[in-house]
Amino acid sequence: MKNELSIIRKIADGTPHNKNDLLNLIPSESQLLRIIRNIKEMGLSIKEENDCYRLETPLELLSGSIIYSHLEQFDNRKNIAISVDDILESTSNKFHPYDIDDNSVKVSITEYQLSGRGRENRQWFSPFGSGICFSIFQEIPNIKSPIGLSVFLGVKILGCLEELGLKGIKVKWPNDFYFNNKKLGGLLIELSQNSADNLVATVGLGMNYLLPSNLQWDDILSHSAIDIHSIKGDMTISRNFLAANLINTMIKSLDAFNDESLKDLQLVWGNFDMLIGKQLKIQVGDDIYQGIDSGIDSLGQLILDDNGISKKVISGHILEWNN
Repeated sequence: MKNELSIIRKIADGTPHNKNDLLNLIPSESQLLRIIRNIKEMGLSIKEENDCYRLETPLELLSGSIIYSHLEQFDNRKNIAISVDDILESTSNKFHPYDIDDNSVKVSITEYQLSGRGRENRQWFSPFGSGICFSIFQEIPNIKSPIGLSVFLGVKILGCLEELGLKGIKVKWPNDFYFNNKKLGGLLIELSQNSADNLVATVGLGMNYLLPSNLQWDDILSHSAIDIHSIKGDMTISRNFLAANLINTMIKSLDAFNDESLKDLQLVWGNFDMLIGKQLKIQVGDDIYQGIDSGIDSLGQLILDDNGISKKVISGHILEWNN
């Protein structure tokens, strides 16, 4: 992938680049054409005009130093180690939770994941440099029950986005983000233990930042997609700045989470839930539950009202809902 990355970085600005200039990086035209095809398979749109190549959608590439400079503006006292990679199988595999201690946080962020995934091993696809894809590895020793962690983090992320002027984004229980019924992103949480036998959370976030316009997303994904660029209107939000804000929010939220966190959130959950009051069909293991979304309990479990009978769902996949 070294040659592909060289070409992407060369044309990331979106301006036309003469084929001869690119051939200074690649030894032959046939190899250049193969590399261009590979780049397109990574989800990017490259236009060829008058013997020049240009990237249809310019990229703001990730920079560890820029992300660190933004993080320094926050009152975050954790020792944060950030690894920025061009390509990874998955950010959730970059570090081992066993090595995480109570004073350190590790963050893996990448331009492109070869095997990005969401809940229940569903694919998460994001073109190269077009999203915010990272995993945070952090100890959370002060809780007995982590059931509501994904709900708690989801709401905190909505608060972060709203502070940046991105209003109207909602959560689809437990941790997917939607705007106008189109998916913006989601969380994936995995729990394990470190060398001190304390609980460590590996929290992955995938969020669309600026998607290429050429792809037919409904053909690739099982849902309609939307990105930050489409939501923000005339505002300018740097990709590195957004990544730093989300990283900071998640680290502080993991620190703050405790067994009482969901009690207050339970009262205001309806303001964040995109499906509150709607009839749902949920797959729970081999079973299908149906009922009206009636909010969450103090543990973050979804409450369904099925003709007056209350059912609680700890974890499940929402298959359908009425609009």
